[in-house]
Amino acid sequence: MTTTRYAHETISDEPISENIILERPRPAYGYLGRDGDGYHHHVDRATDTVYISENKYERFLPENALTYWICVRGETHTIVDLESVADLEAWIDRVNTTTGWKEQPADLRVLLTRGESA
Repeated sequence: MTTTRYAHETISDEPISENIILERPRPAYGYLGRDGDGYHHHVDRATDTVYISENKYERFLPENALTYWICVRGETHTIVDLESVADLEAWIDRVNTTTGWKEQPADLRVLLTRGESA
């Protein structure tokens, strides 16, 4: 005897409220931390860009992937284009002197070194 189950689905024309800000393999991503205003700072190492958002990152492992990926959802508060590692250092210092850091990874030197995973 075969069991049949029915599922009720609701289809909406509403847009998905959580945009994907950033999605990268883990080695191309760096998390700077949460500033004094509660915003999370994310570094896209592939494009040398800092994204500031209300949400922390999510880590996931795609099927058949060899490395974890990172996804940041929500709205972007600020985007900062970097030209060099010195710009990233300057951004970290600027946040430190303006709003301060509520949470910050223990070793930011890893983020400041190109070619190493964050």
